[in-house]
Amino acid sequence: MAFDPSLPQEGTEIDAVQMRSQLNGLKALIDAVPAGPPGPQGPVGEVSNAALAAQIAGTAQNPNVGTFNIALSDPPTRPEVQAILDFVNALVNSLTRV
Repeated sequence: MAFDPSLPQEGTEIDAVQMRSQLNGLKALIDAVPAGPPGPQGPVGEVSNAALAAQIAGTAQNPNVGTFNIALSDPPTRPEVQAILDFVNALVNSLTRV
C-alpha cells in the first residue's frame, strides 16, 4: 500500500497493519529519492596534505592591508579618491589567490 497522508484519521484506534503500511510507504518514497554525489573517500577525520592543499587553493587569503585611516575633505580631492581606490585594490588583491 502506498503512503496515504490522510491516515490515521483523527479519533480512530491505531491499527498495526495500517501503521506498518504507512511506514513502508514512507520508506519507499525516501528510497526513491536519487542519491547525491559520492562523498570523500577514506577514513573519516583524516585528510591528506595534498587534499588539504587542494581545498585551500581556492579560498581567499587572510587580508593584510591594514586599516584605512584618512581624513576626507568635502568634496574629496583627487589624491584622497586615489587613496581610497588604492586601498580597495589592495584589499581585493589580498582576498584573491593568484
